[in-house]
Amino acid sequence: MFSLSLWHITVPLIVVYMAEYAAQAGAWAAIGFPTHDKAAREQFYEYANWCYQGGVFCSRSSGAIWKPGKPTLWGMAFAQCFVLIFFVIDARYHIWYNNSLLALAFFTGLLGGAVYVNAFRLITEAVPSRLKEIAMTAGAVSSDFGTNLGEALALGLQYYLYEANNIHE
Repeated sequence: MFSLSLWHITVPLIVVYMAEYAAQAGAWAAIGFPTHDKAAREQFYEYANWCYQGGVFCSRSSGAIWKPGKPTLWGMAFAQCFVLIFFVIDARYHIWYNNSLLALAFFTGLLGGAVYVNAFRLITEAVPSRLKEIAMTAGAVSSDFGTNLGEALALGLQYYLYEANNIHE
């Protein structure tokens, strides 16, 4: 099956989206200064998502300027996993716990947007014209699959972090 032959491009899409959506909906929802203040958590969540979107905008806009290959694509996807792990640890133990975390939210957007734009660029460069439509569909399904995995993972992460921080709402 042709779509499966694109795994070397679509797997980083799945991984990067899984990690970023798990961070957003799982860890970011449990971060606030102070943690027990619902308004503070909502404010951090809103600002983190604005910073994230700023990062996505910058990286998706840079597709014509910076054109990394597959190894970099994989590296960015795994870097996003490390960012997720950091956010979960930080939401639990409050190691780096202030609004400067918003810079890391911006970085999260940079990684996700860069993998997205460059994965689709690599797909269009790698496949013959007659297969581009199905190849682009495989990419779109992969990013959606990663988003859904991330949201499912976020349910468990948010529950864990709320319990760990004694947040009961």
